[in-house]
Amino acid sequence: MSVHNNKRYENEFVKMMIAEGNHCERVAGSGSGQEAVCDCILFREGKVFLVEVKATKEKAFYLRSHVKAQLEKMKEIAMRSNVEYMLAVKLKRRGWRLYENEEMGV
Repeated sequence: MSVHNNKRYENEFVKMMIAEGNHCERVAGSGSGQEAVCDCILFREGKVFLVEVKATKEKAFYLRSHVKAQLEKMKEIAMRSNVEYMLAVKLKRRGWRLYENEEMGV
């Protein structure tokens, strides 16, 4: 997925969360830096989530090794910071699937 498309899906996720009455912000430069932990920060139902946004044309999202490492880093930071973590997957032409905390499989 190209950087341009990443931003597109991250922005789509942010707009969707705001439309649901949550506060959500995209982290600038999230995909470009070594220190970047997540794509968005979501405030929902009294909780704070670090969110990684991915997209796929496939019928299911497959956790590749580089993505799994990225999610494990995000989980570690979230747990140290006493916040939640989430994987938001855009299933192209089929909507969104949100995986919270241990549902992520990491």
